[in-house]
Amino acid sequence: MKKVALFLFLSVCFAQQSCSSDSVGTEPEENPQDILFKDDFNFFDEKVWTKETHEPGWTNQELQAYDAAHVSVGKDGDKSVLILTAERKGNKIYSGRINSKGKKSFKYRKIEASIKLPKTNGGLWPAFWMMGDNTKEWPACGEIDIMEMGDATGIADGTSKSRVNTAIHYGTTASTHQQEYFAANTGINLQDGEYHLYTLVWNKEIIEISVDGKHFHSFDITDNPYFHDRFFILFNLAVGGSFTGITDPNSITAIQENEQVKMFIDWVKVSNLK
Repeated sequence: MKKVALFLFLSVCFAQQSCSSDSVGTEPEENPQDILFKDDFNFFDEKVWTKETHEPGWTNQELQAYDAAHVSVGKDGDKSVLILTAERKGNKIYSGRINSKGKKSFKYRKIEASIKLPKTNGGLWPAFWMMGDNTKEWPACGEIDIMEMGDATGIADGTSKSRVNTAIHYGTTASTHQQEYFAANTGINLQDGEYHLYTLVWNKEIIEISVDGKHFHSFDITDNPYFHDRFFILFNLAVGGSFTGITDPNSITAIQENEQVKMFIDWVKVSNLK
């Protein structure tokens, strides 16, 4: 999620067939003894999560201010969910971001979340990601982007609903920042009003990302020292910024004045590796 410039991404075909509504976002069967942590968001657990506050432009040329009022737990049908709300009031944009830093962190696990995304085309940038839970500054702390959507390439070629980005970031300082990116058109409309499953499998050798149970991409971290530490979880809904290629509020079309758009997280779970 944290970027210092707009990069060109590799775009390849991931899958041509869409998932049926019966399988989209469903929770995989798992032995309860393998589950280390799960939040169904029946309430906002301050022992696990922190609501972040930041001014516009704090990072990545993003246009929103993050504040606690735009993070809530509520209902989506019969589901109790975490809700991150982006809202535009006049020339000001607000949204929500949470993290589990210093409260819940993990190493070499399976981390997955069931998420319903808004339509991103025109400036929204939702993300499910992780950072090293240590005292190091970015990027030395390490960063794993499990899912990001809404990049400039997807806006330009009309694939915003199906194009997913994943990445790892690392390096000793911001000026020597290194990253490995992968972006692809999944062939699945992930902004169809349904919940979709985003999964990270992380061990000593690889970081593997899957979408709705289908392998998406793997990063080899065998000899990369930045990804052998405990990491915490983040969710956020950014508006504009370098990733989207939109840094002028007047060019944001994904959210209109006096409008709210929402990102819903049904659950997040951390499990032992098989």
